Amino acid sequence: MKNFFEKPKTPNKTEKPKKPQKSQAELRATLEQRLNSLKPTLQEGIKEYEQALKDGMFENAPSEEGDAGEGRKKVLQEKLSVLFDRAEKMKARLDSKEILSQVAPEISASYTLPDSRKETITLNLEANLQDFISFYQKTKVDLPPNFEDTIRDIWERNQTKIEQAIEQNGFDNLLIIPATPDIGDLSEKMKMENGYYDYIKSNSNPQNLNGIPLTSQNVDKPRLVLVHKTQNLKDRPELKQTQNTKGQDVKMDQALTLEDYLVFQRKYFEETGKHLDEDGWTWLATKAGARLVSSLWDPGAHGLGVLAIGLGYQDDSLGVRPSRCFF
Repeated sequence: MKNFFEKPKTPNKTEKPKKPQKSQAELRATLEQRLNSLKPTLQEGIKEYEQALKDGMFENAPSEEGDAGEGRKKVLQEKLSVLFDRAEKMKARLDSKEILSQVAPEISASYTLPDSRKETITLNLEANLQDFISFYQKTKVDLPPNFEDTIRDIWERNQTKIEQAIEQNGFDNLLIIPATPDIGDLSEKMKMENGYYDYIKSNSNPQNLNGIPLTSQNVDKPRLVLVHKTQNLKDRPELKQTQNTKGQDVKMDQALTLEDYLVFQRKYFEETGKHLDEDGWTWLATKAGARLVSSLWDPGAHGLGVLAIGLGYQDDSLGVRPSRCFF
């Protein structure tokens, strides 16, 4: 029997309201849409394979030795195999009685600005994912066939941490980046106007950053990177307060690598027609020997300056672009 003299429980104000759960029918409809979206890619892959077969691409050219042609054939076959495997797994899940997990395509979080104002920041994985796939197609960056599934898996496993990072830091932009182990190739595809100004070892104006001794962690993995979509550090209070930071005080696990910065710089330009750090510069989580790399856009030279500086250096226009990376 209910005790009417029992004091009612007061709700915990820190508890967040539970997010609405999608029905299994809705989840299956979403999965079916993903399956259908694979069809054009599969058709294109089959067409590419048939055309290569017709053109004799799987046979060695007169100047080639060994199994060069067979190697090209194997690459295309593996690409198709991965796509078919993805489609078959999706189809099997749709046909089964399996309970599908709840994966939120969108994360919304409340952030308190330094002036105590509150704002709601929303990031949508699917919209960003398709946007970045188009971006990489335009810049001719090759993506593995399982890239989309890998990114969705990273998002699914890290949703709580991503939400917390937004709440704590006000990140309002999501970078979706494939494995980028070759800085020379990446810099060639991300370059704008006059390329790069290398002040790391040669004080020259190279077309790419190939051969320069640079070290970044975890760039061999596909990743999601949270950042602030701000042109200059001084334009946002949270970033402005990082100016005058010494290299030795940069938190390497909370700063952009040069590889991530190159993608961010080019993507920002594609969206706004402007360059990051035209007024000021930023430390990066990339090393050149015992020194730390920094970067800025040089409007006069129409190129991206990439510099390596001693860890004890500081300047009132040199700061850090905070970030969080998820693998």
